[in-house]
Amino acid sequence: MRKLYLLPIICFGTLSFGQVGVNNVVPKSTLDVQSKTIDGSRSEGFLLPRVTGNALHDAEAAGVYGADQDVTLVYVTQEPDPDNRIGQTEGMDSPGFYYFNAGSNRWVKMLASGINTAAITQLVCSSSSDIGILQSGVAAAGVNTVIPYNGGNGGVYSAISIPSIGVTGLTAVLPSGTLNHGSGSLNFTIIGTPSGVGTAVFTLDIGGETCGFSRNVQAGGSFTDVVDVIVNGQTRQMMTRNLGADPTKDPNTPVQAIFGNFYQWGKLNPVATAYTAAGSIPGWYTSHAPNRSWNSGTEAVPIKTAKDPCPSGFRIPTRNEWVGFNNASTNSNIGTWATGTTDGATNFTAAKVFVNNGNTLTFPIVGQRNYYAGGLINRSFAAGYWSSTENGSGQGFSMTLISSAVNPSNINTTRSNGFALRCISQ
Repeated sequence: MRKLYLLPIICFGTLSFGQVGVNNVVPKSTLDVQSKTIDGSRSEGFLLPRVTGNALHDAEAAGVYGADQDVTLVYVTQEPDPDNRIGQTEGMDSPGFYYFNAGSNRWVKMLASGINTAAITQLVCSSSSDIGILQSGVAAAGVNTVIPYNGGNGGVYSAISIPSIGVTGLTAVLPSGTLNHGSGSLNFTIIGTPSGVGTAVFTLDIGGETCGFSRNVQAGGSFTDVVDVIVNGQTRQMMTRNLGADPTKDPNTPVQAIFGNFYQWGKLNPVATAYTAAGSIPGWYTSHAPNRSWNSGTEAVPIKTAKDPCPSGFRIPTRNEWVGFNNASTNSNIGTWATGTTDGATNFTAAKVFVNNGNTLTFPIVGQRNYYAGGLINRSFAAGYWSSTENGSGQGFSMTLISSAVNPSNINTTRSNGFALRCISQ
């Protein structure tokens, strides 16, 4: 009989300006739930969705929780594994009620005693890590500084905005969030346009501790070292040159000096340069680097490793980032392209030109060093640019460029091949 009453009750609630009553035909709010019994003979209450912390971590990789899910409430039955306490699940170290705060892109624990004010025992500005670079007179984009801390109490902190001194015009911004219990980090985004060359200094005061961190501001050179690009809806910085290219040369005019070095997947040091002879290389290393050599995190939350040869603040793009870069770009060909795999060894004119976010990036058609002996093939005919993403145990994904197409997610790339590298901000 109760099932027969449910539909009329819901319909009545809908007619009453969208208000719904459960065990109540006259709801006083959007949802008004009254107990069915008062003598303890039946269970009463509202049963929230119950999930594990690992499930919420996996949901971030799938893009499940965003602005539309702000203040979503769940009960976490088990905290995520230690390696999964990053991103949206950072600081999730015990079961309990959590709500999703879209502003800080973080799950926040609800405390029985009310709001727990942030407190820490140590800020470690001396161990900060920098992402991206700053140039005088150029608006900052894709620039961050990460400050470690120890002794966090799991408390909530408000948004922080710190203006720079020394070199002015910059602001370090931290959205509101929740500290870890114990050690963690604070990720500041640097915005604004630096007023000159030198050092921008920021003084941080949070959780009862104070420390200062600084960022170096470089002179704007004759040729831009980095440009802002759109990757998967976010503004990032991408280097305008291949690793090993001559920084004094125009990165958009193909010559031998901008072709850069060749790297095997997962290796720190180059195996050849643009000036290495075309023949086989004695002692060529044919063994494969292990998985996670360039990315100890995930596709969604990559973590740079010590084997990544990109400079401080930059890393090798993931497969997903190459796909996002290509999707947000247009491309065209310049120079003379070879018609075969071995007839372009001395041709340094061919390149694929991408336009992304109004900025131009030129990718020379460097060819590759073959996987079995290191001989040069494909120069001015095709080019491979490694990603940090492995495929199985012996291959790695790469962005492959040919005259008629761009494949940002090529799987047929043995790790002992020598390909080019182009770095993106962390």
